[in-house]
Amino acid sequence: MVADFVSADFGWLRSPDGMETARIIFKAGKTRDGYFTNDDILEQTAQAMDIVQKHYPNDKHIFIFDNATTHSKQPASTPSASRMTKNPSTKFGVEVSLSIDGKVQYAVNGKPQKRTIQMGPGCLPNSEPHCFYEGNGFKGMMKLLLEWGLTEEAKLKGLCKSFKCEKGAT
Repeated sequence: MVADFVSADFGWLRSPDGMETARIIFKAGKTRDGYFTNDDILEQTAQAMDIVQKHYPNDKHIFIFDNATTHSKQPASTPSASRMTKNPSTKFGVEVSLSIDGKVQYAVNGKPQKRTIQMGPGCLPNSEPHCFYEGNGFKGMMKLLLEWGLTEEAKLKGLCKSFKCEKGAT
């Protein structure tokens, strides 16, 4: 795989002497160099920005990415209501791939090894952090809504069965 930056005006992104580049070449696959992750994209982009700031400071630069996953990437610990249980749970968390030194670890069946982590705190309207866990478990959406003063909302279903809500249901 080759990941690089190109400009209609200047061609491939390089320093004027050609010694600095943001190009990355690797062999994709779990038994090879792994996969190009969002962290790799961030690192490569930082390198590209360093090159344009150092060698082309008087030009305006716009970086456009042809990679659908980069615009939706969030830290694994980001709160997500779609993943939360309505009731308290000692087993609830976010499943993430196990990695060592930034490289995903694979099981003998070829699938990424997983581990469960807690979601990070949420943020109240007044910007105060709000923890989703107490004791050894997740509080559950119902309790969180009650803590936020949303008593009517706490009575609602977490989701409709098979995502098929009755007509007029909220």
